[in-house]
Amino acid sequence: MAHADPDLLTLLALGEPVPDESVEDHLRTCATCRSELAALREVAGIGRETRVERDLPMPSEDVWSRIAAETGQDTSSVVPLRPRRWRAFLAVAAAAAVIGAAGAIAVDRVTTAPVAAEQVLARVDLARLAAAPGSARGSARVVRTDGRTVLRVSVDGMPAPDGLYQVWLFDGAATMIPLGVLTNGQADMPVPDTVDLNTYRVVDVSAQRWGQQEHGTSMLQGQLS
Repeated sequence: MAHADPDLLTLLALGEPVPDESVEDHLRTCATCRSELAALREVAGIGRETRVERDLPMPSEDVWSRIAAETGQDTSSVVPLRPRRWRAFLAVAAAAAVIGAAGAIAVDRVTTAPVAAEQVLARVDLARLAAAPGSARGSARVVRTDGRTVLRVSVDGMPAPDGLYQVWLFDGAATMIPLGVLTNGQADMPVPDTVDLNTYRVVDVSAQRWGQQEHGTSMLQGQLS
């Protein structure tokens, strides 16, 4: 739904007539525009309370023509503001400019806020095992991010499994710890604090059948360093 023209809302906030009667009809059904009008009226009230002693020059016809061109209104329907209204109009415009600038600064601060760098603790290029196709490849990294340790695994060139691909940590002897399932060939899996990565240094990617609890068929494997 299109909202009311800001210039027309400013005129209403100043108590001036507007050439487009549909604006008031729109305000009856649009909470967003009503809220904006209320804010403009508050700013206009502040402007009236300020005691500006010297008169400001009235805008020229050329100014009104440009306003009419931008709002799509005929110049004959433009209602000139009385001097006090004109001063209040300037107060509203100035306040709106300040608010806009403050918003831009806030957005800039958010978008330029420094992002904490990830610390890579270990990594490995995963080797293709006999069960994997010749195109299979992958990599794994242990990273420290947001106060937690994560195993980040990415694989490519793997066939669609009959079930799923499971990632394990392996001590190289007899014990394997399941960490998570790959989705679209990649996953970030939290490493529990109880897991010693000096012991469980081997990353294993296995093909699993649906519902299979034990370790399936190893496809890719490598030792973190």
